[in-house]
Amino acid sequence: MGMDVFSKNGGYFRRTVWVWHPMAQALTELFPERTTGCTEWHTNSGDGLDAEQSVLLAEAIDAALLSGEIDRYVKERDARIAALPDETCRLCKGSGVRRDKIGKEMGQIKRIITEADHPRHGQVGWCNGCNGVGHIRPPETWYHLEADDLREFSAFIRDGGGFEIL
Repeated sequence: MGMDVFSKNGGYFRRTVWVWHPMAQALTELFPERTTGCTEWHTNSGDGLDAEQSVLLAEAIDAALLSGEIDRYVKERDARIAALPDETCRLCKGSGVRRDKIGKEMGQIKRIITEADHPRHGQVGWCNGCNGVGHIRPPETWYHLEADDLREFSAFIRDGGGFEIL
């Protein structure tokens, strides 16, 4: 699943939702005065910016890249996310064994954990949500952001004549 962005001049920019959402969040947090022309950054509604707004945003992104502000933002975001504690698996409720109807149908309550480095090695019962350990990383950790994504977006919007997120 991805977010497709089309420029008014026929250009195309795409990112998966795993990259687009943190990128859009970074843009609206770092450049609120340059992103208010678009109110639907996280949807495929066709919202976007006009040519003038796009150039102003591209200039702001480029300046933040040059000053290191975007690199700092990405590093701080990564550190904050890395520090998040694991969450209890909702499928096994932290037990490491999925005992609901689907778990039973899939044979998860009878599966023997054979991976040598697994903390429950040799035990019976498994959960496909957490690989049998009872916890998972928070969903926020599934989303990634790189300064290069913003660099490429800046180049895309600079001469595109405006854009729409579809």
